Order: sequence, then C-alpha cells, then structure tokens
Amino acid sequence: MAKKFLAGLGCCLLLACSGPEAEPEVVADALSVNADSLNVYISEHPNDVQALALRARRHMNGANIPYALADAQAILEIDSTHHDAWLIYGEGNYLTNTSRVAKDAWLRCIEEHPEETECRLKLAELYSVIMDYDKSLSLVNKVIELEPTESVAYFIKGLNIRDSKQDSTLALSYIQKAIDLNPNYEAALDMAGVMTAAQGNPLALSYYNRLIELQPDNARTYYKVGMFHLEVNNYNGAIEAFTQCVQLDPSDAEAFYNLGYIHLELNLLAEARKYFTASIQAREINYRAFYGRAFTWERGGDAANAEKDYRQALSLNPQHGPSREGLNRVLKQK
Repeated sequence: MAKKFLAGLGCCLLLACSGPEAEPEVVADALSVNADSLNVYISEHPNDVQALALRARRHMNGANIPYALADAQAILEIDSTHHDAWLIYGEGNYLTNTSRVAKDAWLRCIEEHPEETECRLKLAELYSVIMDYDKSLSLVNKVIELEPTESVAYFIKGLNIRDSKQDSTLALSYIQKAIDLNPNYEAALDMAGVMTAAQGNPLALSYYNRLIELQPDNARTYYKVGMFHLEVNNYNGAIEAFTQCVQLDPSDAEAFYNLGYIHLELNLLAEARKYFTASIQAREINYRAFYGRAFTWERGGDAANAEKDYRQALSLNPQHGPSREGLNRVLKQK
C-alpha cells in the first residue's frame, strides 16, 4: 500500500510521466512531499487513506486541528479501523478540550489494534491529567509489557507514582529508566532535575546541564539552575545562571529580581538597584522589585527615593508588611 501511494504521488509530483510506459519515481520520504502536490493528489484520489493520514498528521503538527480532524474523519468513513486516524482524531479532540471524545477515540483504537502502544500512551496521559492514576498505570504497564524499551511509558509511570503515591524515590527511578532508554528525553530530564533539586541533590545539575546541551537557548533551564544554586547559597553559580537566563529572555522579571536580591545580600547596592529596575521594566506590576529597590535606596541613605518605591510597592500590594515597615522607617527620618 505504501509503495502504491508513494509511486502514484511521485507521478503526480514529478509530472514526468511522459506516457503510460513511464515508471514514476517512488518518493523515499513521504514527509518531503510538497503540500500543494499532496492536496492535488488527494483531490484526484479522495479515498487514498494513506495520503489523507499523511496530510492529517501534517495538519496536526502545524496546529491546524480542524483540518486534521476533517481528514481523520474522512479516513474513518472509508476505513473505520484505521489506526492513525483514531490516534489523530483523539489528539485533535484532546487539544480542543473535548477529552471525552478523545478518550473514546483512543479506546476504539485499542479495541481495533490490541497490540498497539501509541493510543495507550495518549490515553494514559489523559487519565494522568484527570488524576485517574490507576487506569493510567494499567495502560502504561501494558505498554511496557508490549514494548519494554518504550521510554514514554516509564516516564508517565513515574509521574503517576509521584502524583498518586507521593513516592518520589520510586517515581524518580522510573523517570531515570526513561532517560536510560532515551538520553535525549527532554521532558524526563527536566522532571528529574526538578525532583532532585527539590531534594537538594546536586544530581539535579547534571540533568539540567544535559538539558542545556540539548536546548542551549532554553532560558527556563538556566533559571532552574540559578534557583538550585540560590537555594544552597552558591551566589556565584546563581549569578552566572540567572545572567545567562536574562540574556536569553530579557522579559524574565523573576530572574532579574533574583539577581537584585543576590547583589543586595552581597551589599552591592548599585548593582542590586540596576537589577531590580530591570525587573520592574520587564513587569511593571512587581511589588517585590519595588520593595527591593526601595531597600537599596534606604540602605544607601536616599530616603526620598526609598519612600517613593515603598509607596509604589504598597500601591501594588497594600498587605505587604515589609514595605509598610520600610515606609514607616523612612518617614521617621523626616
């Protein structure tokens, strides 16, 4: 079926079929097929489910969900057992918040294809999100039975155990298994980093560093590295990580705030003030940064600017006790 579809599509693409004797070139990689040519081919071969499935997947990958759903439905009208059509139909409905339809689609997929794993993993993820952990675990255990090297199954199992049993050690062992099977599994590396960081375990840095190798422009990973260093009072490491974070994402108000906090702790008032100001510029509704900057003014002997920033902090959060106390201090100096 694949060769037949690709050969026919190849002829459509090449327009080089000089006559009935010409052999069309088989397209080696269907994903390289031009979108317009694919549409033309489908208009001429509306019942070619493989072509429809290829276009549906492209629509899904491009977030054109209504078109993906339309193609999936068209396939199912032709072949009600088609695996990829049920898979995509479930994905599209899940992403448009019609989870019940998604669940039914993936259940039908499993019914039609008892040995399949993709729909089981999708359904396991859905059950995990709605906190039906027993059903989710049952599905991933079946996937592991069918495909013992399926890293996603171990990852979802780890998340389920973490969320349902609060057993972080056991959960982390399954997430580590997922990483062992797929060292480039970014979601698993990130979660392993988060979980080990919560334990104060320096192993978190090895997970984050691997993630940075895979995603060198991901500012959030640098932010997490900075938070780990900050929690253990490693200010130099935190400054380096937060600086990298704001270079990649100048809108990260929290990273700027943390840089201000660290420099304030080091009594580097001008530097701290600079970072608190940058935090305010990144997010104006930011009482903590106004408070931090006010404190640098106060400590530096500038009561007027301190009063101004303390008042601004209180206008944003009237219940903020430290800003109220700071304002009272500077008012007493008048």
